[in-house]
Amino acid sequence: MNSNFKDFIAVYSDVYPEGYCSNLIQNFERLKSEGAGADRKKSENADAHVKKDYQINLNIGVHHALPFEDKDPVKLFFEGLQGCYEHYTDTFSILKGSKILATTMKMQRTDPGGGYHVWHAEQNNGNQSLRVLVYMLYLNTLECEAAGETEFLYQQTRIKPVENTMVMWPGAFTHTHRGNTVFGNTSKYIVTGWFYYD
Repeated sequence: MNSNFKDFIAVYSDVYPEGYCSNLIQNFERLKSEGAGADRKKSENADAHVKKDYQINLNIGVHHALPFEDKDPVKLFFEGLQGCYEHYTDTFSILKGSKILATTMKMQRTDPGGGYHVWHAEQNNGNQSLRVLVYMLYLNTLECEAAGETEFLYQQTRIKPVENTMVMWPGAFTHTHRGNTVFGNTSKYIVTGWFYYD
């Protein structure tokens, strides 16, 4: 695993074994065909230009994910995520003194023309105020002309979707971000979620 830090945004490449991300995409499409998940534009009554993607909250107690090399892909995901988190907290050690957990594995497919284009941060009122860090794993690579970057407003940074790349950043307003429009003929697949204060 290789890492790069800038402005509290960590980018980890080659987190999982080769073929793992393709396995998650196959699981996503199979579960979607079986009726799992929802179109966020419809389910959240969102404006067409705000949220246009399909989301499955992968829950091992509800969804049966096909194995990857005879291993549970959900367990593998959290093992890889934990490795990134430990590296992040080695760099920002103040986080080591708090009990912080990650339990969410949201898989999303954003088709061409779609995305969440509104500037937003992950910490808001209520339970969202407990979100410490955001994580996102790109499951496939988009060509440069396809865009689909994750763009950070105040850092003036865009991160391109590259397969098997995990991005981690603070949930606060300082890291206001958006998903840029996906162009071309290829959908963007990600896994995302949060580390919470317990």
